[in-house]
Amino acid sequence: MDFSEKTIQIHAVKTQLYRWFTFYEREMNRERTNFQLELLDEFVSINSMGNSVNGHSEYQNILAMYHGTKNSHNLISFQINSFSKKINCNAQITFQSVRPDNSSVQIGIDYQLTFSDFNKNLPKFEKIEIKPISQEKMEAFHDSYPKNRIAALMHFWLFNIEIIDGNSESLKELLASNFMLYLSENNTIDNLEKLEKWVKSIPFEITESNHFPTNFKVKKIEEHLYELHVDFIWRGTSVKGQKLKAVTNHKWIIEDNINERFAKIQKMFVKYEVPFSPLEA
Repeated sequence: MDFSEKTIQIHAVKTQLYRWFTFYEREMNRERTNFQLELLDEFVSINSMGNSVNGHSEYQNILAMYHGTKNSHNLISFQINSFSKKINCNAQITFQSVRPDNSSVQIGIDYQLTFSDFNKNLPKFEKIEIKPISQEKMEAFHDSYPKNRIAALMHFWLFNIEIIDGNSESLKELLASNFMLYLSENNTIDNLEKLEKWVKSIPFEITESNHFPTNFKVKKIEEHLYELHVDFIWRGTSVKGQKLKAVTNHKWIIEDNINERFAKIQKMFVKYEVPFSPLEA
């Protein structure tokens, strides 16, 4: 893993990709469809295994074919190929589907994706090319919704942290009403006033922040409640221009309402495996 690369674009694109997956992994309704359309450029072009649609209207017309199916998307590999005016990337997944008649399919799929440019807003899909690359035997269906739903939340949280603009509004959407963030022994955030103060302090400490998630694991606690364990390898730059490093272990308790844009963090526990310190040359 290259710890020198900028990660904000990765978090932005992965947020949208995981949201795309989860839409197909639970029952579709008007609210969830509206959130799905938010991901797509007005004139989006989608070519899926030889079937093409263009724009929101045509896309909505094909959604009925997915009603009653169980779908799963397991991301195998992901790479951003360019950061020019458009973000181009490709991803490979294992896709599983069980139809209403109980027939099933498991295939390897290649995604070629083009996203709009972005600043402080998430990019939109402009072009999606979906091609099968392998036919596989399905031993058992694996529900990937919890993992993908929590991954979208995590990447959007990191995207907002890495903007470093002192604005906490987007983070508020990701917090449950009774949230508790145990960021360190001396820093517990349990209300929006403390959250705003913490976020406003970040630009006075660092000018660059990059997070590399590892050891990502999601466990279901009960219906609509999950536990995330993940390590973040961090690289950043102080306001004085010094290169910095840290490694943190995170445990999040997360509640999920499928009819909201994102799952929400109830509790966050942060443990420092490597404290903030200068990065050796």
